[in-house]
Amino acid sequence: MKKSLSVIISASMAATLFSTVAVGAASPKSSVDFSDLNQLDAGTKAKFDAMISAGIFDGVSDSVFGLHDKMNRAQFAKVAALIFGLKVDTSLSVSSFSDVSAADPANGYALPYIEALKAANLTDGYGNNTYNPGGEVTKEQLAAFLMRGLNKEAEARSNEGVNDSTVSGWAKGYVALAVQMGLLGNQISGTFGGNSPATRDMLVTSSYEAKRQYVPGSRAEISSVGNTTAAKAEIPDEVSTAYSLTANAQAHIKSIVQEKTANGWRVGAVIKLSNASRSTIRIPDYELRIQTADGTVYTLQPSASNANSILPQGNVTLSYMTDIEMKTNISLSKLLWVDVDQDVYPKRETILANAAIDSIVWHGNDAVIQDPVLLGDWGARFSIQGETSALKYSAVSMSKQFTGQTPTYIVEVQAKNEGSYAETIPNFVLSGKAEGKSFIGKRVEETPIIIEAGGQKSIHFAITTDTDTKLNAFYVLSAESFLKQGQNGPIQYYTGRIGFRLPANDGVATGAVGSSYIFGTPMAFKQMNDFINPSLNVSLEELHVTKNEENGNKTGLAKFKLINKSDKPIPVPTFGAELAGNEGKTYAGSRQTVSTQDIAPGTGIIVSYGFTLPSTEQSENYQLIVQEVLSNSAYKSTIASYKVSIQNDNDHNSISFYPFKLNLKSWTLSQLTTTGTTGFSYTYKLNLDMDIERNTEVVLDNNFSKMKFELVDSLGRSLGSSSFPFTGTNRLVSGSQNLSFSNLTQDQIQNKISIKVYETVNTPTGEVNRFITELK
Repeated sequence: MKKSLSVIISASMAATLFSTVAVGAASPKSSVDFSDLNQLDAGTKAKFDAMISAGIFDGVSDSVFGLHDKMNRAQFAKVAALIFGLKVDTSLSVSSFSDVSAADPANGYALPYIEALKAANLTDGYGNNTYNPGGEVTKEQLAAFLMRGLNKEAEARSNEGVNDSTVSGWAKGYVALAVQMGLLGNQISGTFGGNSPATRDMLVTSSYEAKRQYVPGSRAEISSVGNTTAAKAEIPDEVSTAYSLTANAQAHIKSIVQEKTANGWRVGAVIKLSNASRSTIRIPDYELRIQTADGTVYTLQPSASNANSILPQGNVTLSYMTDIEMKTNISLSKLLWVDVDQDVYPKRETILANAAIDSIVWHGNDAVIQDPVLLGDWGARFSIQGETSALKYSAVSMSKQFTGQTPTYIVEVQAKNEGSYAETIPNFVLSGKAEGKSFIGKRVEETPIIIEAGGQKSIHFAITTDTDTKLNAFYVLSAESFLKQGQNGPIQYYTGRIGFRLPANDGVATGAVGSSYIFGTPMAFKQMNDFINPSLNVSLEELHVTKNEENGNKTGLAKFKLINKSDKPIPVPTFGAELAGNEGKTYAGSRQTVSTQDIAPGTGIIVSYGFTLPSTEQSENYQLIVQEVLSNSAYKSTIASYKVSIQNDNDHNSISFYPFKLNLKSWTLSQLTTTGTTGFSYTYKLNLDMDIERNTEVVLDNNFSKMKFELVDSLGRSLGSSSFPFTGTNRLVSGSQNLSFSNLTQDQIQNKISIKVYETVNTPTGEVNRFITELK
């Protein structure tokens, strides 16, 4: 009788929970319509009927439900979106994930549901901007999905977790809570089977139970516009458990490391010990031991540099390590604080505290972040794990630079102090993670960076990889050390727990392309930029790209004007400039040699950059990237980015030669032959009449551009050239002037000579010649 009553209650609950079919609609399907559901007990059938009638589930065919078929990620997306009441935009036809397409005959139906999960922060994909809709979902992944949907993330992460070797370390808390809440159960063997595929029957029953326990409004929604989330997710802070060792001393685990050595394993722990009293206390006498999954226990040795005492209300960081000469795999499971009483025989050991650590062990260069919650998207906010700090961080820009063929990723991270006191950014680095490889980076800024309360600053990291390496994530690592007794230098190593993926553009571009640029207008530089003085107006006055027939390439020339708007001299900033074409190829500019050190108040100077482009580059529009040089290093970071169009002017009546405007009114080339002791010599003279207009706001540097005239014969051969300055001796002036050409390459008079006119700029890498016009 009890069984019958429970079936009636279950069926009644199911009808109440899922009564969403419209009156007058066609009769929905039920378990009766599927041959493989006939053997289910009445209570389970009621759950299936509720989920099927609500439109959350359907069969794999008209008569087969697919009870024991493996579930894929597309199927789960639809179910999760419906049971948690997410906002689903069925009009969406384009996904933010590269491998999700509405045209996919197998999984295209799930596109709006997948986007709903992303908008609700229930998934951030499978990595590299993919979702893997056809991929299997494991039992432990299903548990994690359901806990997040029920807003049980923090509770699951603080849960000690199941003692089950079939469950991955990251998932133990999720699984423990899912079993406790009755969503999922163990196998006949008594283990959970975390890595076994989840099947459709599991999805139905667990989803039914999740739907029953879901409290609407318990999960914060993230509003979205189109396919782009309006708020960046935050990688959750770790829940730090305090372990009481004495009445006043509490221990917190900062990190656990297990990495390979030539003879086996190096195992270490970093512990933060705090003093809750108002007096200085000694470090408690204890042994720190580590236990493996098979019960083997190893004693960790304290670092010779460990503190001996803790100040009142203070804390210290202690390091421990040991080497294990065993080349077979070991799995760390627990950390034990053990009090050993040597004054009795036999000695008496008391466990002061023990902690499960299998989910936080860092495996050095072999480490892979498995918990999807701890691997955020690009731009996700994060804290440094193991640090008590009000500083929050997020990656804001990235560029890729080369030394020869070796690439280096430059990642800018913005740090914000959300506390009430000034803080110094702790010693952490980023590592680049590729398939089977890790590349430890370095922080570019070498001096300490202090951020006042409410302030924010940027820090930069340089990660050099192998040629053709494809990174898929950056890991956030803390630098640790251990000093062996009797040795002078410490062992340096890194531990981590969180990371973030590369930008959606796969790490090629430097961020969002700026707006279209209007020549001559002051550029806007990124916030927190200390490189460009705020009283210095920087504008692009000219950008030309012309053919260089002699070298078989193209030459680009960009002219920047720097105006000092303050009442004090401002040093000339040595910024970098790059041009990026439509196909993503980037060309670095070579800065002209500049002798001016400071810009006087109310005046300006011109700084030119030369670019060498291949003859195949056909772009008329480019992305101009302005960069700061980081801390006297070879690395650069983008501080401004604009779309720019090249300027064309081959009209000799109006030549832009900023800050000059030139009008070549008339010209005559004459030939002169003289006889000397060595024979005949030939000279050409150009009588040039031109008008020059000048912008007087700009002061010309001694190395300002020159005007170059090249004599070319009828076959296109160069006979010689001469360059003339706009400042100093022999400078060009308005009106008529005679310009001489000597040291010619031909020893006889030529007919049909034309004159090619260039702007020429000296740079550390050589002369840059911008073709202007040809006089015939």
